[in-house]
Amino acid sequence: MPGIAAEKSSESIPQQSANASFNIKLKHLRAGNSSSQHNMSWIENYRRRSSEKAQQSEQNQELQFRNAAHERWRLLGEELKSDVAEFDAQQQQADFSSEGENLYRVRNSASGLELTLHADFDNSVVRYEYSAINDHTAGVPEGGILSIRKSSRGSAEFYTADERLTSEETRQVLLEPVLFPPQRAA
Repeated sequence: MPGIAAEKSSESIPQQSANASFNIKLKHLRAGNSSSQHNMSWIENYRRRSSEKAQQSEQNQELQFRNAAHERWRLLGEELKSDVAEFDAQQQQADFSSEGENLYRVRNSASGLELTLHADFDNSVVRYEYSAINDHTAGVPEGGILSIRKSSRGSAEFYTADERLTSEETRQVLLEPVLFPPQRAA
């Protein structure tokens, strides 16, 4: 059958490439049909693979957000430490400490208050509370919760009452009651 051989060799290179690509896909499909998948149609297999890819993509996004949230928390710790150092440079009595990966404390013996921040990455929040450490305090303010949300740039940001806080606003909300409390009534 010389005509058939001549016909095959006269195929264009793009056609040969398309045929080769088709043969590779066919081999891949046949190899993917293991005995447990043998009863599934190609449509079911396609949907299953699409679903697995979507789950993997979602897991990757969750991991990226979790990493961004940890990075934002770490950066907050550095910023708080820097603000407390600036405050202390004026002969004040405040200190910053970090206990483990999820806990920061800021104490000011002059105001009699301590701020405790706890990151809860599973729930994407930072809980903060204030407590009295001596009798110098004019009262203990209420604590609260900052939510950690994904920004449009893919980083993590802090929010309060659905309002995005800048880095400086976040620190002011947290530190002002401890570093600059209202004065006690005489």
